[in-house]
Amino acid sequence: MTFSDNPNFLFPKDLDLENKLFLPTSRLFSQLNLQLQALYQDIRAALIDFHASMASSARQLYDQPGPTLTTWYDQAAKRSDELYARMTEELLPQAEASYQQLVADVSDAGRETQLYLQNFLENPEAVAAEAIAPVMAYLDAATEATEQALLNSFYALSDLFNLFMEQPTETLESTYYYLMSELLDLYSQAVYSLLMQI
Repeated sequence: MTFSDNPNFLFPKDLDLENKLFLPTSRLFSQLNLQLQALYQDIRAALIDFHASMASSARQLYDQPGPTLTTWYDQAAKRSDELYARMTEELLPQAEASYQQLVADVSDAGRETQLYLQNFLENPEAVAAEAIAPVMAYLDAATEATEQALLNSFYALSDLFNLFMEQPTETLESTYYYLMSELLDLYSQAVYSLLMQI
């Protein structure tokens, strides 16, 4: 159904700018403002905590350099041991398993390719026809859909042109209101969808 098929086409409805433009935009700006304020507060708090931690560490190093450096060295050594243990016990076995799976997949793909080539050499026409069949089906469907869309567009434009010839001012005004209404609908839907995601 095209817009010109609508019996109320020449009697445009109100565009409802309040609910389709102003209200969604206002809600979007309010939500973004709240999120930006929260982000600013989080960054500020993180920087304050980082600064306090650095100041405390510097003060501790200044007051007791020997024990502090020893503690830091012990912490670094412990962390290195944990990372090494994790790498040898968790990451390397995972990498080895992934490598074994890759080798198996490549081997399977090689066998499938070999079988396909053997089948192709034995019966090239049937294999080529089987390979082309999905592409041809897709092209046929796309061609039919394109033809139908072009035909529908032609009829819609023809109807619009006939209306324009009979009532030019009303048709232009109705077309304008129809297009504006559709654009406002799209805009409000996009903004509400965006609000649901943020």
